[in-house]
Order: sequence, then structure tokens, then C-alpha cells
Amino acid sequence: MSPELIGVFIGVIFVVPTIYLARKNKLESWAWPLFLATLPVWYMLFGVLAMDSATVLNELIYGLPYILTGLVAWRIKTPLTHVVLAIAWLSHGLYDYYHAYHNFLFVNAGVFSWYPAFCAVVDLAVGTYLLVSYKQLGHTSKNEPNAHTKP
Repeated sequence: MSPELIGVFIGVIFVVPTIYLARKNKLESWAWPLFLATLPVWYMLFGVLAMDSATVLNELIYGLPYILTGLVAWRIKTPLTHVVLAIAWLSHGLYDYYHAYHNFLFVNAGVFSWYPAFCAVVDLAVGTYLLVSYKQLGHTSKNEPNAHTKP
């Protein structure tokens, strides 16, 4: 079995229960932003495994938008930050794919062969989930009646 298929398989097995448990236990308001902020840290750790300080620095620089977006979305809860958070997750999935399989930007020799596919599946699933669940998570406009409010 190819490393990409292994990564996809592990990603699906990981992300489905993660989304379910985060939603069931009402962890979403802090979990998705903070998980996003940690994504670049994993790639920096892969750079440490490769003993390549330039890669660690590159991963920090290119990961900074994800770290900052995650921290801002964690602290500021608005409909706009929810959408930005979803877009950041989706863009990180594309980053995983292009960066790993096309040597886009730079090469991180410490990344396991299956990991980019795993991370891309997780990122794209979470980003899609956040966009689809946008209204379900209580982000309705002030003009819309609340389902719990009597007319």
C-alpha cells in the first residue's frame, strides 16, 4: 500500500471521531482554533527530526499565519473569525499537498511519507465541517429569529 493511501486511511480514521467528540463535548469554540495554531509546530518538529535548523525556521515563517489565525480565532468569537478559521484549515490542507508532493517552497526531509496525506485529509475535513456547520454552531445574523425565542 502506498504511503499516500496509508495517510488518507489514518486521516479518515482520526478525523471522523475527532469531529464527533469535539462537537459532542462542546469543545469546538477552543479546539479548532488551537489545533490550527499547533499545525506548524508538527512540521517544525519534523525539521528537528531531520536536524535541519533552516527547515525549522522556514516552517515557523510559513506557519506563522496559521498560528496567528488560530490564536485570534480562539480569543475573538465572531462569525467572521469562524469563516476565516475554516478557510485557514482548508488552505493548510492545500499547503500539505503542494508543499509535500511538489516540493513547494522548500523540502522538509523529516516529514514521514504518509503524513502529508494524513494532514491534508484532516485539514480539508475540518475546514469543510466548519463551513458546513457555520449556521449550526450558532452563527446567525441578528435579524434572524432564534429557534429558542417565542414569537
